[in-house]
Amino acid sequence: MASYTGSTQAIQTNIGMKIDDLFVRWVCEESSGEKLLKMASSVKSNSKSGTYMKTRGEASVARDPGMVLSRKNSPPPRGPSPASPAASPLSSPQPRRRVYTSESIPVGVNMALGPQLKAAAHEDDAVTSVSGGTGSVPSPQTNSKLPMTSTGVALSAANIPQFYFPYGRPADKSQTSVAADAIKHVFDSLGKGRGLTKVQFSAVCEVCKLPLYWKSILFNAAAGDSAKRKVDYKTFSQTWKRLNERYHGAEAQFVQLATCFERSYILFDDLVPVVQGVVDDHPGLGFLRTSSEFISCYINTVISRIFYSVNRSWSGRITVAELRRSQVLTVIKDLENMDRVDDEIQFFSYAHYYVIYCKFCELNYSGKGTLDMDDLLEYAEYSLTPAILKRVLSKAVQRNDSKEGEMSYLDFVWFMLSEEDKTSRTSIEYWFRCVDLDGDGVISMYELEYFYKEQLERMEQACVEPLDFCDCLCSLLDMVKPQKTDCIALRDLKACGNAKVFFNTLFNFNKFLKHEQHDPRMDADSEDDNLTDWQRFAKMEYANMVAGEADDVRKGSDVEEDTEDDLLLKLTAED
Repeated sequence: MASYTGSTQAIQTNIGMKIDDLFVRWVCEESSGEKLLKMASSVKSNSKSGTYMKTRGEASVARDPGMVLSRKNSPPPRGPSPASPAASPLSSPQPRRRVYTSESIPVGVNMALGPQLKAAAHEDDAVTSVSGGTGSVPSPQTNSKLPMTSTGVALSAANIPQFYFPYGRPADKSQTSVAADAIKHVFDSLGKGRGLTKVQFSAVCEVCKLPLYWKSILFNAAAGDSAKRKVDYKTFSQTWKRLNERYHGAEAQFVQLATCFERSYILFDDLVPVVQGVVDDHPGLGFLRTSSEFISCYINTVISRIFYSVNRSWSGRITVAELRRSQVLTVIKDLENMDRVDDEIQFFSYAHYYVIYCKFCELNYSGKGTLDMDDLLEYAEYSLTPAILKRVLSKAVQRNDSKEGEMSYLDFVWFMLSEEDKTSRTSIEYWFRCVDLDGDGVISMYELEYFYKEQLERMEQACVEPLDFCDCLCSLLDMVKPQKTDCIALRDLKACGNAKVFFNTLFNFNKFLKHEQHDPRMDADSEDDNLTDWQRFAKMEYANMVAGEADDVRKGSDVEEDTEDDLLLKLTAED
């Protein structure tokens, strides 16, 4: 009997703990918190009007918060029930309603609902409890209702430090004042009261601690829409004050200066003054300044490469967040310390531009400035299938105003970067959009078979032992390991690390054969291991082009040897 009693007590204890746990979970729900707050406010309003009942038996709280029912408003009872507690002398008295105060709120509830429930509990302490009222109810004390921490410390906007700076962390005001004095000194010494030109803004960028190649957008933002040749100190000081009042980070300042304070994102044309400034001032591009036609092509290539790497949303707009996650501003700043622009291989390399431009000219036989299906078929010795080129020429991946079925030079930049390096995020998204025929966000088995069918035909034509689609499908699924066995999502290709082999298997015949016949044991460590696939390709192609074209130039003339830069300009002009 004792063991039974002990086990019963243990069960009751566990039940009580479980009830408390369930109560805490219920209170932690958002809907429950709102109901409790409504009930607390209802109790507060009723206490002011004196509607509290004197005895426990005369008070009953309705399920709907804010409604207090008494026996006077209740329907008449049907009669005493034998099973009711009032009719049975052996029935135990009803338990008293537990009233939670600010000290008795469970820890989990206090941390979940936080300051609101605790503030309501403080107000309830000043009100007489429903179960033990004495008749007269004192008016509740006013409460500031400030948020409370777990230790009881009131929180307010005054003592919560700012932790989110969308436009950069503000700089010290003393540094801003020092910069203003230095700016005034530059305008007084160089402008002599007449203002400064765009060329003279190099000194302004220096005292403002901005990169040198920001001078064009800094001048344009200060000059405004008018075609001013000079900017005086008063006009620039207003622009500088406007820039530093709200925009403190380098990314936010760059966007505002490039757009002349008109937008919070960058468009293609907004970057033209920056790249033009690099062409005008960088010592490694002196040979290019005499040819305006090739300057335009170089600028468009650089900006296309920037959008290719930075604009992750494919919107044609570079936001402050995207710019902050990229290395564009760091690269622009590092160009000041580089004697050769080819040392920068991410965006501004002239060698990379030369490779892209020459490839485009090789395919553009008609000279109309755009490429069609017949032109693209000859790319990389007919390695790409017509099925994938048809998708490339569609609006699935065209980023500019090219007509359907044609490819402009800007679109060709994206195409070549994606084709020669299928490991980058943009390249994977580029080819995924092409293979996803129905645009449902996944690559189905039908779409895989559709693109691989032309690869099978090419294998038969090349007298290569074909790999049927079933075996190829098993190989692709083992390679990608998708989360769903019936389709392949974009996240699967990005996570597997084999997107290059996956896409080459579907539509690039030459690279597919090279992979199948490649022996990994023949790979040797080299200095190019840290380069991307595109950088390795551009380096090799540039060396071959320069060597081949240089031989042709030297054989046809007996002039003394040109420098490398003069030779490159001559070759570009001939193309």
